[in-house]
Amino acid sequence: MRHSNRNAGYLLRANLKQNLKFSLIWLVILIMMIASGAGKLEAAFAGGASGSKEIVKMLREPGMAAMFGAMPKVDTYNTAIVFAGVMVVFMIILQALWVMPLMIRNTRGQEESGLLEMVRARNVGRTAAITAASLELLIDSAIMGILYFVSLAAVNMGGTDLYGDFLFSLGMVIANLLFGAIALLFAQLTNNTRTANMLSYMVLTAAYLVRLVTDIQHQNLTWLSPIGWFEKANFYTDNNLWALGLALLVSILLAASATMIARNRDLGAGIIAERTGRAKAAGWLRSIPALLWRTERGLFAGWLIGAVVFGGVMGSVLGGVGDILKTNPLYRKILDVGQINAANQTMVLSFLGMYLGIFVALAVTAGVQVAFRLKRDDNLGYLSVIHAEKPTRTTISVSYYCFGLLAGVFVLSAGLLALFFTGNTVLSHPLPLKYLGRLFAASVPAVISFIALGIALVGLWPRLSSLFWLYMGAGLIVQIFRGLFDLPKHAGNFTPFGWIANVPVENVDQTWLIVMVVSAIVLFILGIAGYRRQDLSL
Repeated sequence: MRHSNRNAGYLLRANLKQNLKFSLIWLVILIMMIASGAGKLEAAFAGGASGSKEIVKMLREPGMAAMFGAMPKVDTYNTAIVFAGVMVVFMIILQALWVMPLMIRNTRGQEESGLLEMVRARNVGRTAAITAASLELLIDSAIMGILYFVSLAAVNMGGTDLYGDFLFSLGMVIANLLFGAIALLFAQLTNNTRTANMLSYMVLTAAYLVRLVTDIQHQNLTWLSPIGWFEKANFYTDNNLWALGLALLVSILLAASATMIARNRDLGAGIIAERTGRAKAAGWLRSIPALLWRTERGLFAGWLIGAVVFGGVMGSVLGGVGDILKTNPLYRKILDVGQINAANQTMVLSFLGMYLGIFVALAVTAGVQVAFRLKRDDNLGYLSVIHAEKPTRTTISVSYYCFGLLAGVFVLSAGLLALFFTGNTVLSHPLPLKYLGRLFAASVPAVISFIALGIALVGLWPRLSSLFWLYMGAGLIVQIFRGLFDLPKHAGNFTPFGWIANVPVENVDQTWLIVMVVSAIVLFILGIAGYRRQDLSL
């Protein structure tokens, strides 16, 4: 074992140095979310029961439970209980989006680039890379947990103590280890980063969807989701250590399995065998768009299927949202039937507007992933042969960029159609099609403008392109939590998420619509011009 891990410490130091900026950015985001969430909720609960009751009432609604998780059933709610109910699911997803690509990049990514082959030619053990990645995951998670604990102790929410803060921080650390171990395993099972990332995100999405459905209808089945294990820990109430023990045990088993596979497989190989391609490529693959379709069709299909499933699941909870007012005796006394139906529709539209930001984010992620392939394929030397042939740099960049834009629009369309029509099947009063038109009229320009920004970064400043995720993530977080944390009405207007905040209750503002369209065109052109001036590898 020691022989297989020789010089793992050297690789660990190299990884920590290489990933320092990436991890620091994520740590800042996560700590800001924890501190601001705890502080805002403590302010809402302090000094008055009316605000706290409204928050609890809102979070117990089906639509909010679907997004953030089911609130624990207790007689009296305090800040700590509500904080855990709101933040557990959301923070686990954010953390997974940090550690999963990090683990894949540190293992399979180094093999794919040829870096690990050069390193392994020296006195480096077969499992040194995966050991170094695992140690980095443990170190990063421990630092994150300590910062969580310090932040929560400083806020000192009502209903908490140091033990509760410690257990919450420990749970988030174990969640990091669990999803990091999942990514490590897929990095060993597959022979390329693309498939490893896709499978990892599929597991994360499936875990979220299973939790979403069971939290609304069958909470006893939430144990079927890895995310649900941390919900069942019931931080600040039961403090169920068994749930955390289960997650930790699975993390260890997954990491051990990944290490065993790494010890026995060949360098650059994977356990999941790829299909053997044709001896001679088809003639239609001679164009850049066709080649992109051939290489990205699996990713595109995965995003489409995920959008449809996610849209269908989210649409299925709209029936419960629309019936909330009918079950309120006060509203039945004050309003007549027509007014209740109108109020129900307004509430459903408000939830659609909240979901719209999530579907825009999913579509943008799908499109930008394709656009960012241009930078990655160039760095790995895949485009060197193509550059030596007839296609110009403009043709190559336009092909990548347009495919990314189309992928984003198609993923958005699939998700919104599934959301709207599934919702109409469960609503007692289906929504008119004009609201679907409003959703598309606002979200398509938003998706295109977001992707165009990513395109401009790839073309002009490829080394800074990772900042795009920070910009989009910050905009989505502010928009989702704006009402809950009592942020200013226009707090989210630094991204398109804020510009479409009132849709579909209202039409998108024409000024913002023009801004999105014009900025998308300008940014797209800048991305093409920037790539034409780049060297072959940056």
